[in-house]
Amino acid sequence: MSFKRKFFYFIYNFLGKYLPRTYMPYAFGSGRFRRFLIENSVDCCGDGLVLQSNVLISPFVEIGKNVEINEFCRIRSNVSIGDDVLIAPNVQLISVNHRFSDLKLPISRQGEDQGFIVIGDGAWIGTASIILPNVRIGKGSIVGAGSIVTKDVSDYSIVGGNPAKFIKSRC
Repeated sequence: MSFKRKFFYFIYNFLGKYLPRTYMPYAFGSGRFRRFLIENSVDCCGDGLVLQSNVLISPFVEIGKNVEINEFCRIRSNVSIGDDVLIAPNVQLISVNHRFSDLKLPISRQGEDQGFIVIGDGAWIGTASIILPNVRIGKGSIVGAGSIVTKDVSDYSIVGGNPAKFIKSRC
């Protein structure tokens, strides 16, 4: 990662993510400043990003065009977010999981497995949902609030629950 990206990422984490939400009357310019910092920090970022306050985001993500990420979201590395995606508050995109196969070693010393998360164009991830590693959310899909997604979601589907189950198709 270049010095420039590290610098902007540091400024985002030190100051940018704590600025007021964009819809507050006293938040003049905070959304634009946050977007500027993230556009210069992450692997790839399209136009029209709306990033609310207190979003913990890795610099190793790809963000499409016209994406909205609401407050208190956590986005780990190796995440690809398509165009026109809505991510509600408190969503967790967790692309890393602990290893646990060796019974002789504590889980804390077994390391981590890196996964990947792909969110298709036009998807909507509901409040307080958790997306686990190696999951693909299909194009135009909806993940209900509070869902824990452990398996792929097909295009234009609505899923919900713990673990998330197919509810119906949007077609």
